[in-house]
Amino acid sequence: MMVATHVAFGAFCAVSAALILHLPAMMALLLLAGGLAGSLLPDLDHPKSWLGRRIPFLSRPIAYLFGHRGITHSLLAVVGVFYASAACLHGWGVQLGHAMPLVLGLCVGYASHLVGDWLTPAGIPLLWPIRIRFRAPLMLLRPRMAEPVMTVLLWFGAGFLMSRAL
Repeated sequence: MMVATHVAFGAFCAVSAALILHLPAMMALLLLAGGLAGSLLPDLDHPKSWLGRRIPFLSRPIAYLFGHRGITHSLLAVVGVFYASAACLHGWGVQLGHAMPLVLGLCVGYASHLVGDWLTPAGIPLLWPIRIRFRAPLMLLRPRMAEPVMTVLLWFGAGFLMSRAL
């Protein structure tokens, strides 16, 4: 899955979560910001990814130790992102009650990335360190036009849901 599709899916999932939780507009925007950022985080394990090229001092060691679609594409990583982001915000003096939509958004975006990669033939090691790869029963992203069409539909869906939330 390409970066544009991951970001669109992260936005769609974050806006959906904000609607489900009936968050006020400011908290919904924090959740959306977290969802956009979180949707890119799992590919930090690939030095040539969009995020990996911007943070090579983190990307290269992670790629060397775990490879692409290793630990960063697991449920363990989602839990780690939650605790690491909450700890960072707390350490910076940010009240977690006010920042929790951002932390939740990071986790929603991160999980959306995992779902997106689950839809590909390569699958993901969801239960890492167990090396079994989980794949969707139907590979939705094989056709060449499926991903661009899905990206556009996700952005329209996220925009529509955001208009309903405001």
